[in-house]
Amino acid sequence: MDGNSTSDASTRLAAIVALLTLCLGLVGTPQSYAAGVWTNEPAGANVVIDCPFNSVSGCGILDAYSSSQIVSDGSAPISPSSVVKSTFSAGNTSGGMQLNYVTPQIQSEMYVGLIWRTNPEFQGNPGSYSNKMFFIRGPGTNGLLLMYGPSGGPHQAVFGHNTGGGLDNSHVCAFDLGLICYPNVNSGAAFLPRGTWTKLEMYVKKSTTNTSRDGILRWWVNGVLVGNYTTLNYAGAGLNEWVWNEAWDGTFNPNHVEWNHFIDHLHVSIPNGGGSTDQPPGPPASPSIRSVTAP
Repeated sequence: MDGNSTSDASTRLAAIVALLTLCLGLVGTPQSYAAGVWTNEPAGANVVIDCPFNSVSGCGILDAYSSSQIVSDGSAPISPSSVVKSTFSAGNTSGGMQLNYVTPQIQSEMYVGLIWRTNPEFQGNPGSYSNKMFFIRGPGTNGLLLMYGPSGGPHQAVFGHNTGGGLDNSHVCAFDLGLICYPNVNSGAAFLPRGTWTKLEMYVKKSTTNTSRDGILRWWVNGVLVGNYTTLNYAGAGLNEWVWNEAWDGTFNPNHVEWNHFIDHLHVSIPNGGGSTDQPPGPPASPSIRSVTAP
């Protein structure tokens, strides 16, 4: 056997060993189901939950009223086919689900990303423009993302601070005490088409106090920044909870068709260790692969 043949054999053996090592490494290192999807997550954020909704309790989420359903949906774009489903049945005056995820400690910042849609027949609150979705909240604060618009649409992604006790954002937001913060960057991109899978992202940094006007709120629809507030009063005591709750709690007349919300994936992280007073990074970080154990 000449030297070239020996060299070729050694090269092939090295390649086989490298491939086996890679495969074993992948088996032993679970990856996030949605790695690289959360394009506006601040760089270096610590992931605290990455849930594909194969179950609810398996992700460490509390189903407060045992009213959610895990169903199969092959159209789910990130982690098919299991999704969580919320239902407001036709002819009823209440329904929906409440899901709670609480962080182990009070945090200064929080990022949330999720993949969501309604059913195409979804109408929305006939009595007001406000259709509650998810909350990022903490002690004494209860702000949330709304589907905001008339029954039947069109609806936009809008933030409401939804908090009494003197929380005042009238210097930057609309209605009494600045209750509603409209999209102020790209309102056209903030519309939420019914029945269509949509990526929703939100970043919140608490204000130093509830009157210091230095809190930050940003939200994105399908990766496009639609709201950016940097002088907000919000969550002076900190942040520690993500909650989904539509508040379909008997305030409606019977609806005529079934309404549904579906969530394909939930991702929550704590930027900058949760305690930094620095501003979040300027441009969004490039997508990166993270090792996250997902049930």
